[in-house]
Amino acid sequence: MITAWRLAAPDFADSAEQLLSGDGAALYGGRWNSPGVPAVYTSASLALAAMELLVHLSRPEVLHSYRKMPVYFPDSVVMHLQLVDLPEDWSMLSMAPPTQAIGDQWLQDQGSAVLQVPSVVVPQEYNFILNPLHADFAKITVGPVTDYAFDERLGKGSKTTGFD
Repeated sequence: MITAWRLAAPDFADSAEQLLSGDGAALYGGRWNSPGVPAVYTSASLALAAMELLVHLSRPEVLHSYRKMPVYFPDSVVMHLQLVDLPEDWSMLSMAPPTQAIGDQWLQDQGSAVLQVPSVVVPQEYNFILNPLHADFAKITVGPVTDYAFDERLGKGSKTTGFD
């Protein structure tokens, strides 16, 4: 069983159902889906999920209000996207439309309930895109939704004198 992590702002995290709805990604789009197309973004570790959010952070004061949830699924419902399947410069910001096209096609074709994709933020790690409209989505289970507290030093731009 694979464990992934879903980390989201409270606007999209009142319940497990809301966290798995795909509504946030449908509203805004993402690297692997266009606006209007539901998808659920998860990461292979809680640390990667946090990093994926931090790179998109617009205001540091929102860091205190996130929610986390573990997500579990069997490898049998996962399609693994390999780097060789992607355009050479897939990780560039300007490459979102081609990766969105890949994700949109996977979502439309119902290729699998979960698509494993490389992370742009940490290229040696993986994110998992969940298709909430796939029949095998029912094989995905979750743990409890709980608060996630980022370290208060993040986003403050303060200088430290050592490690702690």
